[in-house]
Amino acid sequence: MTMTDASTLPIADASRLPTVLQIVPALAGGGIARAAVDTAAALVASGARAVIASPPGPMLGELRRLKVAHIALPPDRDSLLQALGNVRRLRRSIADHGVDIVHSRSRAAAWTARQLARSSNLVFVASAHWPDRGERWSARRMEAAQAQADAVIAVSDFVAQSATANRHAGTGRVVTIPSGINLDHFNPATVRAERLIKLAAQWRLPDDRRIILFPARLDGDRGQTRLIDAIKHLGRRDIYCLLLGALATPTAFEGDLKRYIEARDLGGIVGITAFCDDMPAAYMLSDVVVVGGQGQGFSRASIEAQAMSRPVVCDADSGAVEGIVPGETGWAAPAGAPAALAQALDHALRLTADERASLSHRAQRHVRTLFSVDTMCRRTLALYAELMGRAV
Repeated sequence: MTMTDASTLPIADASRLPTVLQIVPALAGGGIARAAVDTAAALVASGARAVIASPPGPMLGELRRLKVAHIALPPDRDSLLQALGNVRRLRRSIADHGVDIVHSRSRAAAWTARQLARSSNLVFVASAHWPDRGERWSARRMEAAQAQADAVIAVSDFVAQSATANRHAGTGRVVTIPSGINLDHFNPATVRAERLIKLAAQWRLPDDRRIILFPARLDGDRGQTRLIDAIKHLGRRDIYCLLLGALATPTAFEGDLKRYIEARDLGGIVGITAFCDDMPAAYMLSDVVVVGGQGQGFSRASIEAQAMSRPVVCDADSGAVEGIVPGETGWAAPAGAPAALAQALDHALRLTADERASLSHRAQRHVRTLFSVDTMCRRTLALYAELMGRAV
């Protein structure tokens, strides 16, 4: 497969836009679902038709308001058996909706999309959010299906390079289109003081500490233990690190993490709390935002944090580094090096008021230029239009 810079693709012509079915693992508000709904909204705004197939979720009401058709699927289990069942469920719907393009938004969905594309003569687009991992036989089968898409949308060059290196059987192109965010929503000027006061009280944030925020689900180690080691190495008692991402039902990893914190005598320095529904305010309460871990495909949180004028620290061995300007809007630390991560945190925490103001302007300009939701949707619709032109 060959890599293509999506910015070189033609601007989408609404008269050529097809009906697009996106297969989404969940409508629970995560980055994958957000990108799918934003793309569907752009399709509808252009005069095209959009359909989303997914398990029902909190974002279903938004689809109804946007007049995006929805096809209900069972909860995503990332298994070939369920993927086969979804093929049967969706075949009739494809004919009913006049679908032209099927776009998989997850690895499991790629297998379903490939079968549908073959049986119904559809254009097949696949989104890749992580480098190929292939840890199980079924995972390798799903990644192989993704390779056979007419175009693979990678969320970063880091993911695109993995796709190009590992998908020798693929004949389509790999196109890098990073996630985009709503800059009206992530705008410091729109966050009122009462939102900050409410959230700070809810989290019981200490008034006399510098706040380090790490937003990531606690369903496995996404870099939390390395950050805790870095906090210990930093040796500062004037900071408070908040791990934002506890689930409604505590996971085994969350319990392990609490014990890890206590074993390092950081009980008053590192805390854990659940995700909140006001991330702009969450970023505003922080002094520095840490994102991702080794091998992460991209970090939407890094873009959101910069839009909110906050410095970012990330792993150098991940796609997250592509979201920052190293040394100007954030810092990248080598993987597996807590001391280097501690040094990066120290850089961010020692910024003067003037330096923070300069970083704020650079970060917001960087995000506006490269990572708006409008840019993401324009590039995606341009790719759809080009693929339909080729298919015709």
